[in-house]
Amino acid sequence: MKLSPERVTALAGQLVAKLVAAGMIEPVADRRVLTASLERAIVEELNVEDRINAEAKALMRQYESEIARGQMNEQQLFQMIKKQLVKEKGVVL
Repeated sequence: MKLSPERVTALAGQLVAKLVAAGMIEPVADRRVLTASLERAIVEELNVEDRINAEAKALMRQYESEIARGQMNEQQLFQMIKKQLVKEKGVVL
C-alpha cells in the first residue's frame, strides 16, 4: 500500500466531511462509523494493487534469465504483465 494508515484515515475523514457538507450524503449513524467503513474500503482497494504487483513479480520470475542477459527490460516487462493482469481481472487502478 502506498499510503500510510494515518493518511488513509485522514482522507476518509475529509471525504466524509465534504460529502456531508455538500449534502451528498446524510449519515444515519455516527460519522465515525461511516469514516471507519470508508477507511476499510479504501484499504481494500489499495490492497488490490498490492496483490496485482505481487502476482506480476511472481510471473516475472519465469523471465529471470532473459532479464539477466539483457534481452528484456525488467521495468517494461513488469508494466506489461501488470497491465495484462489488470485487464484480465477487470480492475481499475
